[in-house]
Amino acid sequence: MTNTISAAANPALANNLINEAMAEKAAPTEVKITPPSSNVVTLPGGFINAAGEVIREAEVRELTGADEEAIARASNIGKAILTILSRGTVRVGDQKADDKILDQMLSGDRDALILGIFKATFGKETEIPAYCVGCEDIKTIGLDLDTDIKTKVLLDPINDRVFTVEGKNKVYTVQLPTGFAQKEMISNSDKSSAELNTIMLEHTVLNIDGSPVLSKLQVQNLGLTDRRKIIDEINDRVSGPQFDEISVTCPDCESEVRVPINFGTLFRI
Repeated sequence: MTNTISAAANPALANNLINEAMAEKAAPTEVKITPPSSNVVTLPGGFINAAGEVIREAEVRELTGADEEAIARASNIGKAILTILSRGTVRVGDQKADDKILDQMLSGDRDALILGIFKATFGKETEIPAYCVGCEDIKTIGLDLDTDIKTKVLLDPINDRVFTVEGKNKVYTVQLPTGFAQKEMISNSDKSSAELNTIMLEHTVLNIDGSPVLSKLQVQNLGLTDRRKIIDEINDRVSGPQFDEISVTCPDCESEVRVPINFGTLFRI
């Protein structure tokens, strides 16, 4: 027998969903289908167009079988997620979505679009299987994506995307990561975490003591303490869906069931 636990009734956060939700052997007499959510996505960071206007609205669509085949052809999870974003985003403001626009968008806005594509395709409610240590059994965690995944919004979408970090002996001007940084990191997913940090810093640190960052060597030569402080500041400030870990209480044994959530499990890839 499958127990369903509501994440909303046991507050917590997280990021990574869905992995085939165990079917019952008996044929169901009734099938409940959750209708897809609205195709309109509010951008938590905001896209700044060529005229300098902040665009807060975008449109996504339901994925199709043709999209599923394209996603399946991706060589890794990261590239599959990029395929979902590219194929499922219709427009940003009144502009047709293309790779150029998506690359310029903040990473948090891109995450909001991917989550919007999931909801447009499957609806805002989903279930995740998770292992309960106390019961030594699989439990089903019910999620409402509108309430269980919180979203951080930039209050000042122009000024909040660039900020200053004071290091040991240097001052850094830093911008929030965009699609360019995400794509570069996905292309180098086989690299170490330290190398990925360098890629992130190369795409986000604009100036060091007022001098522009023009090469990877400049961020490679930074002290370890400063590098980590900048990365921490970026992580603290990134807008968009906050994929933390969801923690719920098992109704059978009262053990804590912890559920990490990410786009890979959400789309079953």
